Amino acid sequence: MKILMITAVDFLVHTGSGLIASILRKEGHTVRSVFLIKSEIYFDGKDDVSLLKELLKDTDVVMFSVYSPFLLRLIRVTEFIRETYPWLKIIWGGPHCVSAPELSLKYADGVCFAEGDHVVADLVDKLEKGIEAPDTPNMAFNRIGKMVKNDILPPTSDLDFLPFPDYDLDNDFVLDKDLRPLTMETLRGYTPNLPLPYKSFFTITSRGCPHLCSYCNNIRYFQLHGKNSLRFRSVDHVMAELEHMTRKYDFYEIMALVDDDFLARPQKDLEEFARKYKTKINLPFVINISANTYQDKKVEILLDSGLKLVNMGVQSGSQRVIDDVFKRQVNVGKTKEALNRMKPYEKKNNLKIMLDFIIDNPYETTKDIMETYGYIVDLPPGIIVNMYLLSLYPGSPLYDRAINDGFLQPFDEKSFRSFLLFHKNRVRIRYQNNFETFLVMVAHFGWVRRLPKSFFRVIGATGFRRLASLIPMPVYHFIFLNFMFLVNLVIWKIGRKTDR
Repeated sequence: MKILMITAVDFLVHTGSGLIASILRKEGHTVRSVFLIKSEIYFDGKDDVSLLKELLKDTDVVMFSVYSPFLLRLIRVTEFIRETYPWLKIIWGGPHCVSAPELSLKYADGVCFAEGDHVVADLVDKLEKGIEAPDTPNMAFNRIGKMVKNDILPPTSDLDFLPFPDYDLDNDFVLDKDLRPLTMETLRGYTPNLPLPYKSFFTITSRGCPHLCSYCNNIRYFQLHGKNSLRFRSVDHVMAELEHMTRKYDFYEIMALVDDDFLARPQKDLEEFARKYKTKINLPFVINISANTYQDKKVEILLDSGLKLVNMGVQSGSQRVIDDVFKRQVNVGKTKEALNRMKPYEKKNNLKIMLDFIIDNPYETTKDIMETYGYIVDLPPGIIVNMYLLSLYPGSPLYDRAINDGFLQPFDEKSFRSFLLFHKNRVRIRYQNNFETFLVMVAHFGWVRRLPKSFFRVIGATGFRRLASLIPMPVYHFIFLNFMFLVNLVIWKIGRKTDR
């Protein structure tokens, strides 16, 4: 069968669509992929979707990998296909469909509302036989205007069964103002220099998360299965993928292992990983960690094999927000303790530490925001601070709470936004458009935190904040974006040259 896979992304990274494409190619189906690469959340008309016509003419089924921040773009493409080729079957999958199958079925013929690894081949085989709404597990279909959900399978337990997500340079395309084949040079150009300024290969070595945060769609898997069990790929399987990708694409400079918590792996696995990684790959790598699983010994095991950066989620300096709003079950004091225990590795092992924070939360008080401000200004300048905007997505408890409290309208696609602070080159503050939030954004720059602590105490004092609040917020946004962002960019580039 001839399948066209469509994914909207900010950068070319290996997503779930790459895995599904690999599975279907392995089964003998012809799969072509189109990556809609655009940082804007809304479809702005600059890309001509009619350029997809030639690919669609020679297609039997169109599959979409749907992430909520890009929903409006994919709706636009779906509508174009409906208008131009109404006979084509349209299947949606991805995180948005797991979270909101009802919303997804407004546009697609069928949606995958759980893991699709073991079912996608069966789905395509039945569609090829002309079955309109297959009884394939983990799938839902529209039948006479009603959603019918098939049975759900247990989560995939054997992750080594899965092939590697891979770019097929002969059958993949990029749509960014024009449609072009995905070549080695194009792939290099769209590969992100994140979280460090090096060409980064992203992969996930496990599934599941030890947290059940109220803002994350991971909780949806808990609702589906009664648990969100951690499952790990074997070390050999991970090594085989990394060896394959670094041989095929020699421009990758750093490996980003973006598991929700890499240190959740048993210590024995980490020892095996460190030993084999140093021998077979020997490139810098970064990991995500949690304060709840942090152990000095586990970090020390990885340092000698190339660990360059650890990324830990703090999310808020307010324990009230952590407990009552985010339901994160991580003590703020514990994140500070983990940070203090990692600090000796900064100088001794040249380890970089990055912390994540979430701002623009409608349930924050001024006191909560200032507690986050205090947490950040106390950080050493060398600590990298990632600042994200709270994104409320269907399927998460915080989304439902926000609807009940009148912050959102149910299933309002226009309410979805990117979690990136510099999205569309402007700050999209929605709920906390106040001076306190501006202070947090300013303090997150490491070069700003080099200023004397007395400066932060003065601008954070109640009297100063009241006076500063009289100035319209657009003025602060102009200053923030047009001055501080540019200065930070210069320092970032200087830092990259220094590291090299």
